[in-house]
Amino acid sequence: MGLAVFQQREKQTVNATATGPSSRKRALVIDDDAPVRKTLHAIVTGLGFQTDAASNGSEGLRHFESHPYDVVLTDLLMPGMTGWQVLEAVRERNPKIPVIIITGSAGHDNDRRVTQPGVALLHKPVRMDFLGSTLARVLGEKP
Repeated sequence: MGLAVFQQREKQTVNATATGPSSRKRALVIDDDAPVRKTLHAIVTGLGFQTDAASNGSEGLRHFESHPYDVVLTDLLMPGMTGWQVLEAVRERNPKIPVIIITGSAGHDNDRRVTQPGVALLHKPVRMDFLGSTLARVLGEKP
């Protein structure tokens, strides 16, 4: 897609709340667009998370099955597996893991599908401060 994912990256100051690697929350970023994936990975890591990245839903699920994650962030439109399918697969494996779906496409149907606790939909471009507050919100909800 090549969309700029984050605005004002350099203007934001991030304070990680974790005190060490063992206390850090673990996040999985799934996006087929390499620049977006790398940017999301860097931002989520900067927010204090131990972060892994995958280039598609299948690869992401392999990571998910191999490591304990506290949250999953996934692109909506990807070849092979959509973000909704990733959400369903994550919920089948562990219904308590929050999922943030990120999309560059507008659509009321997408907004209506995000009604359950621990699920959020963000529209690109995503601001770092908004991503941080969304992560805090979904991690505080009980799916």
